[in-house]
Parts: sequence; C-alpha cells; structure tokens
Amino acid sequence: MTAERVLGPSGTLAQAIPHYEDRPEQRAMSTAVARALDEGRPLLVEAGTGTGKTLAYLVPALASGKRVIVSTGTRTLQDQIARQDVPLLRGIVGRPFTAVTLKGVSNYVCRRRLVEALGTRGEVPTELANLAEWVDDTTTGDRAEVEWLAEDAPVWADVTTTPDTRLGPRCPYFESCFVTLARRRAEKADLILVNHHLYFADLSLRAAYPGARVLPEHDAVVFDEAHQLEDVATEHFGAKISTQRLGLLVRDARAALLGAGPLFAKHRPYHAAAEELVMTVERASIGLFARLREALVQGGADAGRVPLRDDLLTVGDRQDAWFRLDAALEDLARHADLEAQPAPPDTDETPEEIAQREHAASVARRARGVRDDLATIAEQRAAAHVYWGEVRPHGTLLCASPVDVADIVRRHVVHAAPTPVFTSATLTTAGSFAYTRARLGLDEPDVDELVVPSPFDYARQAMLYLPRDLPVPADPGFLPAACARIAELVAITAGRAFVLFTSHRALRDAHARLAGLPHPLLVQGSEPRAALIDRFRATAGAVLLGTGSFWEGVDVPGDALSLVVMDKLPFAPHTDPVVAARMKRVEERGGDPFAAIQLPAAALALKQGFGRLIRRRDDRGIVAVLDPRIVTRSYGRAFLASLPPALPRTSSLEPLRRWWATPAAP
Repeated sequence: MTAERVLGPSGTLAQAIPHYEDRPEQRAMSTAVARALDEGRPLLVEAGTGTGKTLAYLVPALASGKRVIVSTGTRTLQDQIARQDVPLLRGIVGRPFTAVTLKGVSNYVCRRRLVEALGTRGEVPTELANLAEWVDDTTTGDRAEVEWLAEDAPVWADVTTTPDTRLGPRCPYFESCFVTLARRRAEKADLILVNHHLYFADLSLRAAYPGARVLPEHDAVVFDEAHQLEDVATEHFGAKISTQRLGLLVRDARAALLGAGPLFAKHRPYHAAAEELVMTVERASIGLFARLREALVQGGADAGRVPLRDDLLTVGDRQDAWFRLDAALEDLARHADLEAQPAPPDTDETPEEIAQREHAASVARRARGVRDDLATIAEQRAAAHVYWGEVRPHGTLLCASPVDVADIVRRHVVHAAPTPVFTSATLTTAGSFAYTRARLGLDEPDVDELVVPSPFDYARQAMLYLPRDLPVPADPGFLPAACARIAELVAITAGRAFVLFTSHRALRDAHARLAGLPHPLLVQGSEPRAALIDRFRATAGAVLLGTGSFWEGVDVPGDALSLVVMDKLPFAPHTDPVVAARMKRVEERGGDPFAAIQLPAAALALKQGFGRLIRRRDDRGIVAVLDPRIVTRSYGRAFLASLPPALPRTSSLEPLRRWWATPAAP
C-alpha cells in the first residue's frame, strides 16, 4: 500500500471523503516516513500547517506491519487521532488493524481508591456518587469521558492513583483495573497512542530499573509536536520534590498504616507508633517547606523559577529541618517495611490483607525515594544539572534538571531499537534544523531530514502587521500603547481575535485595560482551556486573551478566528535557571548564547503563534506582532525568515484596513 494509493487524487481516501483536497506535500511526507520505517532510519520532518501530517505518518505506520507508537505533545491531539483519524482509516488502509489509546495512570479511575472514598464518607457527595455510577457503565475508566467534571475538581484525586501508589498484581481489583485492561490491549495493538510525558516516563523507568516498563515493546515511534521534547525530557530525567509529593505520601501512609477495622486490629499491633511516625513526617515536612518557602520568596520565586542557593539546605535551621525530615522518612520507611513483611507460610491471607502489605511496601519505597531526591537537590553535586525552585499558589517546588538532554535523547531514543520519526509544524528556524538537532542530539549522519512546506497560499490568505511606532517592551508605556493598538485591530475584524501574551502579568494588566471592548471578552483561566475554545467558536465576534498554552495546539478554522495578535517576541527569560544554565554552557564552549538558545527558541514559539490563524484553504486573516524589535533590531530577520516567505506585510493600519475590506481573489 503506497501513499499514492491512499492519499493520491484518485486514492481510497479521496473516494471516501466528499470534497477531498489533494495534497502533494502530504504524499511527500508519507513516502519519507514509509522509507524511514522500512530502512530503520530516524527521520526529522517539518510539515507546514495544512500538510495533513497526521495521516501522512499514520498511513505508512499502519501499512508497515510494525507495532508503532504515536506520541503526541497534548492530550487534545491524542484524543483527536483516536476519535477522528483512526476511525477514518479503518476502511481505507486495506488491512485490519487494532489501535488503542494509553495514558498515564492518573487519567484512569482507580476502583480501589473509589471503594475507599465511598467507604470513608457518611453522606456521599453528588460528584462522587456520579463517578461511581459512571464506573458501572464505562469500559475505559478514562477521565476524558467525564466531561461534566471540572478539570481541577478535588474529587478526582480521591478516586485515582499514581505510578507510586499503584499496587499492581497484588491489588484485589487488579484484573478489573482500567490501567491493567488498557495496558493489556496495548500489548496486542498495532498502533498505540500515548503522549510525550508517558513515553518519557517509560524511558526514565527503563533507565532506572532495567527490565521495568510501562509501554509495550515496539518497532517504531512517531513523535508528533516534537518541538516539545526537550522540555519533556528535562522534566523526566531530573529530581523533583514538592509539598504536593510529600502531602500525598503522608496521606497514603495514613491509609496504609493507620486504617480502621478488623484488618488493622489483627495485623497492626503498633498502631500508636505508626501514627506518631506519620505525624512526625508531616510536621517535619511542614517545618522544612515553611522555611524553604520563606527563603525562596525572598529570592523572587513567587514570580517564577529561581536558582537554588548552594547552601539552601545545608546551613542553619534549614539544614536542621532537612535532617529532621530525612530521619523521619527513614523511620517511616523502616516501619512500613515491617508492615509489608509476608505472613507466615501457613497463614491464609485475604486479598485485602495482601493489598495492604503491598500498600505498605509502596510507602517504604516512596519515602526512600523522597529522601534520595531531597539529598540530590540539597547537596547539588551533579555539575550536569541545574537546581531551581518555585513558589506556586498551592505549594512549593524544588527541582534538579539536566542542563542538556541531547545525550539523553540520543542514547534512549535515536540509538534505541525503535525507529524514531520526529515531526512538527515548527522544527526549523530560517529554514534550518540546526537548533532542533543540537537540542535533541540528532546528529546529521544518524538522522535524515525533510521540510514539507504548507500548501496554503499565504500571499492571498494572510497579512502580517508589524508596527514601528510603538514603544519597546521595556518601556513603561508599551502595554498602554499596545492595548490601544489591540482595540484598533479588533475593530478592523469585528472581534474574532486571539490576543496572545508572553506573561500572565501582561495578560492580567491587558484584561483590565481591554474590559471596555465592544466584543465578548474571554480570558484564560476563567474556565478549562477546551471549554474556553468551544465558547470562543460559538460566540460571534469574541476576543480571547491567553498566554503560553494558547500559542500552540489550538485549532479554530473558519471565520471564528480572523486576527491573531502577539504582544511581544516570545523570548524565554534569561533569568530562568534552566535557560540561564544552557546559555552559560554555550558561552563556556565559545558560542553565542543568545544566537544559540534564546533566538531560535523564540523564533519557533512565534512560528507556533502564527500557526493559529490559517487552518484551511479558505481561511483569511491578520497576524499582528506589536513588538517593534522585529523590524528595528537585526535579529528580527531571524523571526521573519521563519515565517512563510510570500507573506505580505505592512506597518500601517490604513493598508491593513483596505486589505481586510477587499475580498480575497479566488
């Protein structure tokens, strides 16, 4: 089965879809992916917006006869492939296949935790009762099915589990567990849909514990939205301690060691001692993190990530607090080990008693894991890591992150057995893969590359507005002037706009200044992202204000979106500890850190923001970048070179109004 037979103008897809649009770019990508899978050669593909890259890799993946994992950057794309693309291809590719979606364990309801939650409450809350009713009907247990439950609903944490707390085969609900069933389906599937976080969680687990794995063995992996891989790899190959992690450990230690009823009366003779141990860990955690939070706030961590002082945990009362928590965790781990000891051979244990022992063993492992990670962060001995902290509204976070993940990706992905394909609409800057190759360790001899341009006619469909008369972003007058210009732009298109900001502070300030717009104003954070996008599509003339998560992965084709405004060039702050460490490493090697790190990363982010506008051949609209540096600074050429070459542009509003008022040529 060739790309031509399925994706060509007379192919099976054209016969199945009314008004099918032939895309030569899609066939070119599909042919390259088929060759990569056949030859076992890693491939790097930038596929411009509108290429149809999903079908371009799914068709050869399904035709290859290999087991292929597709890893996406977002759950939105993962669900889209499962709900739209896979059903479309079932009668088209010419061979039967099985496809499953696999997510992290926290995306599935846990039957054990649900029973525990129901059993510990007198009057069952409505949301919990509704979840129990849903579990009786669902075949997947997937959180995505529960559309009526808010994304941040606390009840979900009560009925799900984590990789640390999952009991595995010793759980009395193991055979009916939704995670178990999903993984068993994946073991038999031809196509497995995951996201980057799950894929790299599996890689880090395999690296730490040879023989352990979450995902089934596979022949190839396609990373869609591959521009996110560096950040995901950074997160999964480091150490992380948070108030949330410690809070969950204390909660689960109580459940494992301090439960009520005959089970605990029989097997927990040292209940009072266990209670004191758990309370000691809780008190020590609160004490340490109160001191850490105070020190981090003084360092500015309430406004973002800050580097950790090398003596943060090794001097004075903070060191004493660390040692108290370390000792308390070890005492808890030893006690949990004792509770997890197997019963004598002649003892008949119930499934619940076996599960309780496994739960205690899990608490012991996790307590020691927290000790190890806390020591790693406190001692800061690994020169290849950067140590940072952040104070968030609901907790405090300490991390040790690898400065460079290129070697990690090279060893665990490029040189591993599965053939990798990396694809995204934004992998090149100024036509070169150099930045992506350097960040992900994709050496030229080892990895082939292909650039497939967008089929859209940007010369006809879009106009780029680059004003020269606004203050630079560092000027206090920038935001008031930018908001006034946003109001003028929104008036041209009668709303129907995304206004994208590079910081939450700018979003808040702009929201206050734009509150008087004569258009429905939607603001990020007011409701879940998916619901906000649905509201935007359904609301005539709406204006949506958003930050980072709206710069990519949002698809609003048609007339609902006619204007995308970006306030500033999206440079990552050089004060961010991870960015600063990477820039320092480039400088130490004699390179230019701005040109090697900040500039190409910002160009890719701008390219993502630009890609929100034109989603199909009949779309038409305006992209505005209000940061005058794109035309007044020499580095602005790098941003412009990353946008479509035929894109017309203007720096004045009047030509923009005329262009918008003139119907597009057919």
